Amino acid sequence: MKRKFLALILLAITSTALAQQVKIMNLDHPEVSFRGLSVVDNSVLWVSGTKGTIGVSYNGGNSFNWVNPKGYEERDFRAIAALNHSTLLAVAIGSPGIILKTTDSGKSWKEVYRDENPNVFLDDINFTEYNPALGMVVGDPINGEAYVLKTVDSGDSWTKMETTQLPNFEKGEAFFAASNSNLKLLDETTFIAVTGGNQSHILYNSVPPVKVPLKKTNSTTSGANGMDYYTLGNFGLIVGGDFQQPDSSENNLFIFEIKEMKNPVVTLPEVPPLGYKSGVVIQNATTAYSCGLKGVDITTDKGKTWKNLTQTAYHSCKKAKNGKTIYLTGPQGRIGYILE
Repeated sequence: MKRKFLALILLAITSTALAQQVKIMNLDHPEVSFRGLSVVDNSVLWVSGTKGTIGVSYNGGNSFNWVNPKGYEERDFRAIAALNHSTLLAVAIGSPGIILKTTDSGKSWKEVYRDENPNVFLDDINFTEYNPALGMVVGDPINGEAYVLKTVDSGDSWTKMETTQLPNFEKGEAFFAASNSNLKLLDETTFIAVTGGNQSHILYNSVPPVKVPLKKTNSTTSGANGMDYYTLGNFGLIVGGDFQQPDSSENNLFIFEIKEMKNPVVTLPEVPPLGYKSGVVIQNATTAYSCGLKGVDITTDKGKTWKNLTQTAYHSCKKAKNGKTIYLTGPQGRIGYILE
């Protein structure tokens, strides 16, 4: 009887995983690689990518309004943050480092930050869940010093955080602008972030800042690429690997929790997802999805074991802030969602 009961449980878990499907819903711009993704609710999502492309959908991705800001046609907007249905912050990689803002659904854009330093490279943007006025942008270190911008007015103005408040970076350590997901801002000064390159760490910017090393291969193209943290359950997931070795699942996922809000404790999965992964999103206390060049995977046990759903490539995956729908963006203009 006991064996039969366990078999039924395993069957139920397997059936749940197999019920999930990844559906492509938009291919308007096959020439664009989409990495930026921000989901307001089940119906409203913003996407961004190469060739200065930014789009917003108000009907769950059935159609998009393409609202590319004029004068930025050659920029790659890899990171975005939607504060509501009509307000968006967009971050372009490379120099000059710029942040744009719209408050009218992309009809007009304002440049709210610019850095002409030839070495600037902005990677990610994130706002707190409880206050849309508090936001942060991280960039690659310059001359070994952390590059972190903070806003307290919903992105209208930005200031650099003092390096004394930030973790130190090793030589060759930086952020990967792979999926708009290597930063989680918890309050005005406290954040979690993940790095890669010559070194890979999870950074917990408490007082004092804490760094925990993550295993990686001996390659500057490997390390952590993205993360998500489930505040209610105090657990997080980190994804990565080596994007030059997309078939390898080595060091592509880590599970972490923050003990007593002080030190991240990192563990490894029993069965990792398939291949290199760039993005991850936690849906609830047990279920999460990861995505990358080898497709999309699901876990129903907090990251311990993973099952591949599709080998179609996606760069980013995000859950609706006010809802449960999960959307994905990827290469060749691909925009999709999880069908449950």
